[in-house]
Amino acid sequence: MGKVAIVTDSTADFELSYYKKNDVCMVPLMVRFKEESFKDWVDIKPKEFYKKLRASDVLPKTSQPTVAQFEEVYKKLSKDCSHIVSIHISSKLSGTIQSAQIASEHIDIPVEIIDGKSGSVLTGILVDLAVRARDDGKTAEEIVQIVNKARDKAKFLFVVDTLKYLHLGGRVGKAQALVGGLLKVKPILTLEDGLVAPYKKVKGTRKAIQEVVSTAKESIDQDKPYCLVVAHADAPDNLTYLKELLLKEGFKSSQTIEGEVGAVIGTHVGPGAVALVYYQE
Repeated sequence: MGKVAIVTDSTADFELSYYKKNDVCMVPLMVRFKEESFKDWVDIKPKEFYKKLRASDVLPKTSQPTVAQFEEVYKKLSKDCSHIVSIHISSKLSGTIQSAQIASEHIDIPVEIIDGKSGSVLTGILVDLAVRARDDGKTAEEIVQIVNKARDKAKFLFVVDTLKYLHLGGRVGKAQALVGGLLKVKPILTLEDGLVAPYKKVKGTRKAIQEVVSTAKESIDQDKPYCLVVAHADAPDNLTYLKELLLKEGFKSSQTIEGEVGAVIGTHVGPGAVALVYYQE
């Protein structure tokens, strides 16, 4: 059995050090403020991005990696690997998967492309599961099965400060009906089959975060291993409150990951968002 390479894109929202440490190739998406273009996580980190976003009078544009970018990465990996597993942002949120699929047709080794039907740290969970499965000696086929199973069982709940950014960016999905007139009501959103969808409306950010934790508590069997991921979009206070609540409610995850929402996903959720992802087999 030959070596299995793992590829993802920048919307997994990992620090660059993660990819180097875990032998993962990351293909960045782009974010553009008028005439300025940046590679997500490579040229612009979250702190700088949100500062620019708050000061901008227009929503930045985001774009998927090109076919040529994927082809370059895949060809380089094919020299030393027998299979490639490529895990990406939902095909309903970005054209990244399409670029990867076209590029894969020009590669001499099998390329398994997985639609994560997700974004941000949920994609990150899938990538990390693939890394651990590869390091355990699993085949490419086994890795795909593990990732797909997790994708279909994981839950992604996030609270946004406003739906404005999702609406302007055209990513509001099934939550379109919530746009307008919400005032102090904070929508809790989720992902359904790769699309943003409404989960619940709660008055006030803190009550919304409490509802997210309550939902997780009802869903998770504390006697079995599970994975938690918490993340924020320039909202450290909200993240701290979320972590405090999880601790107060007795969550003792076998694996807890903390992250920030990068520029591409941040363009659409906007500053102030906080997320909880949990997965249990």
